[in-house]
Amino acid sequence: MVRLSYRGSLVSENLAIVSTLALFYFIAKLVRVAPFRSPAEYFAFAVIGIVIFGIVRSSLLMAATLRQELVAGTYERLAMSSFGGTASTISLMIFPIAYALAIAVIQLAVAVIGFGLDIHWSTAAIALPLGVLGALAFAPLALLFAAITLAFKQAPGQGAVLTAVSLASGLYFPVALLPWWLRWISDVQPFTPTVDLLRNVLTGFPMRGSITVALIKIVGFVVIGIPIGIYLLSAAGRFGRARGTLLEY
Repeated sequence: MVRLSYRGSLVSENLAIVSTLALFYFIAKLVRVAPFRSPAEYFAFAVIGIVIFGIVRSSLLMAATLRQELVAGTYERLAMSSFGGTASTISLMIFPIAYALAIAVIQLAVAVIGFGLDIHWSTAAIALPLGVLGALAFAPLALLFAAITLAFKQAPGQGAVLTAVSLASGLYFPVALLPWWLRWISDVQPFTPTVDLLRNVLTGFPMRGSITVALIKIVGFVVIGIPIGIYLLSAAGRFGRARGTLLEY
């Protein structure tokens, strides 16, 4: 309801989708290097990067939303509800991820209809659960930032972390172009395998490694990371109660 009340932002966001895709469509016209056999192949490479960046970024919005609840003085309702502060905070991820998935579908539709993106329709349906899985794999980091926000009222560095991870994940260029001292980052986070898998199922771009290994890495971050993140968020709530600062901002 809040989102729909700001109609201007809905229009501007859709215009931004078109302008971003147009930018990379014309940049792709300049690309004549390996491993891309044509400008269209680089455009497809970049479009998937743009789509998955929006999905993964959406999970990090939870900390910013939590900060807004604290500043507005409405977090008390969450903390005192029968649902509980921890579960309520986690639920703040649901709408941003769902909205990002809807935007991703619109982006792909615009890329296909407006810019001639060639989609592999036989495997395209797999992209939706992969997108959700990628967002969930990034959720432990979002839970960490939310816990820091709840405990200390500020969680700086989110933008820097997101930029570093996206740079090392090959969103707009192959990971092989990175210097050796940065390349290791691409192997220790779930963003890279998510991008690789989505490119493979949507455009047929070859995987850098095994599909099974990529899936295991992503699922591992979900299965191991989310319980740890939930524990840290719950601990942050107890920390705030013990200090009497839970509702401060």
